[in-house]
Amino acid sequence: MTEAGELRAAWPRCQHLTDPIGLDMPAPVFGWIPVGPGEERQRAFQVLVASAPEGLVPGIADLWDSGRVESDEVNGVSYAGRPLRSRETCWWTVRLWGRDGRSGPFAPPATFEMGLMEASGWGPATWIAGDEGVSSPLLRTGFHVPGPVERARAYVSALGFYELRLNGRRVGDRVLDPATTTYDHDPDLRDGEGEPARIPNPRVLSTTYDITGQVVPGENAAGLVLGHGWYSGEPDLGPGPFPRTPWGDRPAALLIIEIDTTDGRRVTVAGGDGWRTLAGPVVYNDYAQGERYDARREVPGWDRAGFPAEGWRPVTTVRAPAGRVRTGLVEPARVIETLRPVADSPAGGGRRIVDFGQHISGWTAIRVSGPAGAQVRLRHAGEIDADGNLDDSANMQSWLAARQTDVYTLRGGGEEEWEPRFTLHGFRYVEVTPSGGDVEIHEIRGRVVHSDLERAGEFSCSDELLNLIHRNVLWTFRASFQGFPQDAADRAERVGWVGDPGWSVEDYLYGFEARGFWLKWLDDLADTQLPDGRFPTICPLQWRGRIDMQESLDSGEFGDLSKERDELPDDWSSVIYWPYATLPDFAMTSYPSIAWNLYRFYGDRSILLRHYPGMRRGADFLRGRAKDLILSEGLGDHMEPQPDGTSSLSPNRTPVELTSTAWFYAVTTMVARAAAVIGEDDDARRYGDLAEAIRAAFNDRFLDTATARYGTGSQTAQAMPLWFGLVPDEHRDRAGQVLVERIEADGGHLSTGTMGTAALQNVLAGIGAADVMYDIATRTTYPSWGHQVERGATTVWETWGGDLSFSRNMKLMAMIEKFLFNDVAGLAPAAPGWRRIRVRPALTHRLAHASARLRTARGDASVDWHRAGDELHVVVQVPATAEAEIWLPAPAAGELTKNGRTLWRSGDDHAARDLPAEGVRGIRRNGGHLVIEVGGGPHRLRLAAARD
Repeated sequence: MTEAGELRAAWPRCQHLTDPIGLDMPAPVFGWIPVGPGEERQRAFQVLVASAPEGLVPGIADLWDSGRVESDEVNGVSYAGRPLRSRETCWWTVRLWGRDGRSGPFAPPATFEMGLMEASGWGPATWIAGDEGVSSPLLRTGFHVPGPVERARAYVSALGFYELRLNGRRVGDRVLDPATTTYDHDPDLRDGEGEPARIPNPRVLSTTYDITGQVVPGENAAGLVLGHGWYSGEPDLGPGPFPRTPWGDRPAALLIIEIDTTDGRRVTVAGGDGWRTLAGPVVYNDYAQGERYDARREVPGWDRAGFPAEGWRPVTTVRAPAGRVRTGLVEPARVIETLRPVADSPAGGGRRIVDFGQHISGWTAIRVSGPAGAQVRLRHAGEIDADGNLDDSANMQSWLAARQTDVYTLRGGGEEEWEPRFTLHGFRYVEVTPSGGDVEIHEIRGRVVHSDLERAGEFSCSDELLNLIHRNVLWTFRASFQGFPQDAADRAERVGWVGDPGWSVEDYLYGFEARGFWLKWLDDLADTQLPDGRFPTICPLQWRGRIDMQESLDSGEFGDLSKERDELPDDWSSVIYWPYATLPDFAMTSYPSIAWNLYRFYGDRSILLRHYPGMRRGADFLRGRAKDLILSEGLGDHMEPQPDGTSSLSPNRTPVELTSTAWFYAVTTMVARAAAVIGEDDDARRYGDLAEAIRAAFNDRFLDTATARYGTGSQTAQAMPLWFGLVPDEHRDRAGQVLVERIEADGGHLSTGTMGTAALQNVLAGIGAADVMYDIATRTTYPSWGHQVERGATTVWETWGGDLSFSRNMKLMAMIEKFLFNDVAGLAPAAPGWRRIRVRPALTHRLAHASARLRTARGDASVDWHRAGDELHVVVQVPATAEAEIWLPAPAAGELTKNGRTLWRSGDDHAARDLPAEGVRGIRRNGGHLVIEVGGGPHRLRLAAARD
């Protein structure tokens, strides 16, 4: 039995973050991880919230005492106490009751702080900006603090990007802040049919800073540096909707600083009158094209108290956007890592080619010296050519080219250090070109920049190629974390495409603890869902406008895409309206899939409660677009590999109506399941019935019952019905065999684009063909991930063959993590929130070892197995309040032991009787497997074949 106090709560989270400040919702949610020494059960919890840590006592907590709540929930527990007030600091804790009915200790106090919950909280602050035409203005003001500071906060929002400075120092370490959203209404917005549309809920994010340690008694100064970000743009940006449509003509900021002194006085500093502006040293900034900085234009001391600001002009007050200002509850972008060059080679003409050894999303930092006015040009790309020169085809000879070029102009007078603020590049190599021989380059560093997410999982195995592919996927995902799931890291198409995140979200979740990130993007999607239920194709809405795709491609504006022009789907040959283009297979799938998979991973009902209405409206929209329950519109299995080594923008092997209708069924099924989880029983029945009707129509249209062949019988055509459960039970085995035969006919390679690749990793092990998926994954010839590795890839490419004019770093095909974790290592959820875990390694006969670890909603779960001769050794860690089923291949004659004690021998299908002492609840045979049921804690098993 568990001793009193052994079950406790660890890793407390409020609104999915650790000790957040600036919350602006009336009922934040709480979560924790239950921790115990072994097998446990959370029978109940009690949450206390108080205005001071000493108030965290049952019956005394002045904000909320939940009392004992009979529940094993560990996520999404909503605050239900006294109404919370703006600026209020709250302390909270939780204790748990274990299976013995006794409570554990209260967790160490955690905090959360409320921000400006109402628009009125911004008081006199107005949106301020520099002069029109100024690329990156400096904004400043001075203020007086009449005594010692007890508490100080800065609340900042921006249209574009900003850097906040106080008394000569930068505040915090965020970069590219705030994360982009859909800021405003667009009077020219149209829906997919060209009818006028209105963005339902535009939103602008804000950040709260604790600046108590940076404000001093007496005179102070505050400053802002502004950049365009995704809001405005340089004159060379070009007309929308490609590469993007600016929202305004200049960046702007909203700021209020509140300082409380120890004697009870409050000082408020608000953006508006009294602020002054000047053009700064950043003379050009674009998120994709690059940044130019003239150090001769620096203004020493401009952000310090007492600066005279002579010649500075009053700031411009600009129109407030329609977007609500809301706290950005998403992990901020930061400089996460710094890389040193692995090679530095001369390239003629004074140029150098620097290789960082890894394709990253970020920028280059330099330390240089030389005369005033001299320049250093930094040109970034993902490849070099055979002569060692920079090959920028992926960013300059591509759809939506990006120069990815920064220029630093020296001020002179010694060593100078510089790195850009308001741009982002996708690159491995940088060409460094000084303007003359009198410029000395002392140091070059690669700065890795993305949303600051914690790693959640680890994977390794005895096949080094799989390890390298896993590594490439992680670096690809890292590049895409830019406050939204960024697309191509190296060209100007860095928007958040709505589509592939929906079928790769589970792969992401094995790598990173990213709830805040995905929930922010779900809110972006919810904000832009039109009343008829349709979602945009890209989100946030950076592409907006009418475009004739064929004319635009014929014009050559987007590079040499003659082959791809001929392969565009029929829908793309006419005028379309961004961002609500009629591509429902992409636009309508991410929102329900991400919401549902977040629930599956974290068991958090609050996510479904928040997003179920939008999921339901989306399913209704698809129902309205379908004819006889068949959905014919869509982009389809995008980037399908072709025999000539290229990839096709639209599918040649699989009909769009098959993949779109399959997604229609999947979305409807998710809605029905979500309805059941949150208690919408009538909806659960209604959408369940609709799903069954779609299933019947799908099979009637696409299934050849004589052969179990779907549509064209392509890999995608066979795999997607199997993935989504569309195949009738009596045809499932044969449909799986047709898939395997198709793969064999394709030379053991995949022939799938983005949808079909996701389907393969979700299907093959489940139909008993894990070996086939393993063979696909370890191919080193085209098309394969291994082929990319053999060619030097350090991320996943946009196309299987690595076409030079396509991205070298894109998440589109990075869908193999689920196979690595679920089937190679053998770690998978079997119930929402990992209450139940399935351990089923499928390749113990092909590999020498594999391991995986994941921080689940209930604690660390891990599996580590290795073969030693005719023995299989397996170590499984199950979180205290979870349970697991361990599936191991049962030898014809053998023995299973735990800690040296025999649990099973061949011929004894009833296994050992006294199992509880070993933490084993039961053992049974299932086909060729032993299934061992275990509770929480460590389990060290040995399965050995019988010896003569």
